[in-house]
Parts: sequence; structure tokens; C-alpha cells
Amino acid sequence: MSTTVYENQRLMRHFGFSKIPFSKYMRAAAMYDSKGQRAISEGLAMWLAVGGLALIAGPTGVGKSIVIRRFVNELDNNQYTVYVVPYPPSTVHGFLRFICRRFGLSMKNHTVDLFDAAQKFLVNHQQERGTHPILILDDAEGLYPDVADVLRRLTTYDLDAEDRFSVLVCGIESLLQVLELGILEPLRTRFAFGYSLKPFGLDDTRSYIQFHLQRAKSESDIFSDDAVKKIFHISQGRPRTINQLCIGMLIKSAIMGNGTIDAPFVKAFVAEHPLYQNQGVLE
Repeated sequence: MSTTVYENQRLMRHFGFSKIPFSKYMRAAAMYDSKGQRAISEGLAMWLAVGGLALIAGPTGVGKSIVIRRFVNELDNNQYTVYVVPYPPSTVHGFLRFICRRFGLSMKNHTVDLFDAAQKFLVNHQQERGTHPILILDDAEGLYPDVADVLRRLTTYDLDAEDRFSVLVCGIESLLQVLELGILEPLRTRFAFGYSLKPFGLDDTRSYIQFHLQRAKSESDIFSDDAVKKIFHISQGRPRTINQLCIGMLIKSAIMGNGTIDAPFVKAFVAEHPLYQNQGVLE
């Protein structure tokens, strides 16, 4: 038995877990559904009926990628085909080469030829392949203005008479700073749907922690309510940070032989953690 497996089993035995909680390796349909994530899911479903461009923005670690995974997972494959572009390349030529490769198209030497091939593929997709194409640009905060403008030019078809494909752009707040540039106003005014995903409030944080513990078949209230409040304050409601804090505290608690985590335990844990020391997170 490997050391990792042994330690995982040790943690599970200590708390009586059926699985390790607070893991990001979950099916999209099984993930916690916050109020903000539900609002985005409903909005995206209605946006598809309209088509065009959509935008999701929000701080790091608030669950934007999870929302996209759930959105894609719930699509009817007989109606839609999704093409995901993570971390879009920073040059126009590189971006067009990336999406052409993603579409399975042959490479061209010249940027204009790559553009023509990509646009032709997208506008003819539904007629030739029978499904509506959705291009998703995830982690697009590094999008350069000239690359962003390519999106507008790709969607300009038949004098804007119809939308042959849809584009979903997702990134942290710096993406909004790019889109606010005056030269990108023609692109900015084309977004049919936009949503800013916020961090959890205290109620969602409490429900989120309980959700993960219940999935792990925990029969006890491991985290006291005061501990949850401190976790909320430290994480600022960001689920990614909540995950890391909670699993770290569970590990330390198991090492110490404790079965519960209260506010003093949280404070001591954070005071010793190299990523939180001297940040005044508990003041």
C-alpha cells in the first residue's frame, strides 16, 4: 500500500469518512450549487436561445470553471458541440492557430488564411455537422486587445443578420479592464449575457462545508459554527480557499487526535500556516 493511500485511509478512519471531502475531483452534477452559480446556469441556458457572446467574470477561486463544467455537462450533445480554449494565446496568429487546431483544421501559414478557415468552420458548422458550435474561452484574463477584437470579427457574418455560433468568455476581473478599452467598444456591446460571480456569503459557506461533510458520510459536526465563521472570514467566501483551509485543518486535527474543529483551532492553524502568516486575516 502506498504512503498516500495509507494516509488517506488514516484520515478517513479518524473522522469516519466514506471519502475525502473538499475535493475538486467531482462530477459537475454532484458539485455544490450556490445561489450565484444557479443564477449563471439559468442565464446561460436562456442565452443559448439568443446566441452571440456571453461573459462570466469574477475573482480567482469563486467557481467560474465549475459553472462552465456544469453548463457543458448539461448540454444536449445532439444539439451543441463545445470547443474549449483554455488560456487563449496572446497573439492573433497564435490564437487562430490554436482554435484551428482545436477544430481539426489544417494549418495555414498566413494569419488571414487562418481567420478565414476558422470563420468558415464556425458559420457552416450547424449546416454541415448538425450541431450549434459553442466556443468557450476559459481563463481569458490574459486576452490581449487585438486578440479580443478577433472575436468580434469572427462573429461578424452576413452583416450581423444572424448568429451562426456562440462564444462564452470567462476570466477574472482584469478581463473586464481589457474589455473596457475604447477600441473594444464594438466587441463589448455585442455581449448578450454577462454575469459577475461573487464569493460565497456566510450562509453559502456554512452550507458548502456541510455539503462536503455530508457527501463524506460524516455523522458529526466537525466544524463548530464559530469555526465556520472564521473560515468564511479568512477565505473571503472563495470556495477554492475554503477547500484548502478545511482539508488542511482536518489533517492537522487527525494528527493531533482531535475530533472537532473550533474557533481557537482555526486561529492557531492560520497563525502557523506559511500562506497566512503576517496577513492580518484574523484581526
